[in-house]
Amino acid sequence: MRRIALLLFPLALAGCATVINDQKEKIAVRSEPAGAVVSVECGTSPVYGGVTPAVIIIERSADPCAFTIAREGFEPQRVALQRQISRATKGNKVAGVVAGSLFSVVAFLATLDGDVIDPIDAAQGGWEVGNALGEAPGNAIDRKTGAAYKHVPATISVRLDPLR
Repeated sequence: MRRIALLLFPLALAGCATVINDQKEKIAVRSEPAGAVVSVECGTSPVYGGVTPAVIIIERSADPCAFTIAREGFEPQRVALQRQISRATKGNKVAGVVAGSLFSVVAFLATLDGDVIDPIDAAQGGWEVGNALGEAPGNAIDRKTGAAYKHVPATISVRLDPLR
């Protein structure tokens, strides 16, 4: 029983992005000159984002996202954000490695006595299946909550040009 607990312990420690990231993220917006109005086109975020300098809170799952920064007497600027996969999702690989290792060992041992399947091939197949099964729950949760994503750039700084 202790051995099983020791094998499962790394699974309990395997965090996913949902543990690290919130479902929302903050995007800092600055303009030169300050005092520009920020309009947000992003998921369920409000249309009015505030006045620069500002920190806008958006949903990580929102896509596409763009901010328009405008001030009277200046050309407005639109900045599109790119949604990318957050590095925090790499924590899901821990569960994949543990499960893949267990499946690999079991598949190897199960085919040692047989002549039909090569134990090395069985171990490799067990690793691939176990790895995929180990990572799947964390990846699914992260995508569902939006915590798997981040928007780039995280800080927007624009220089507004006067109207001509």
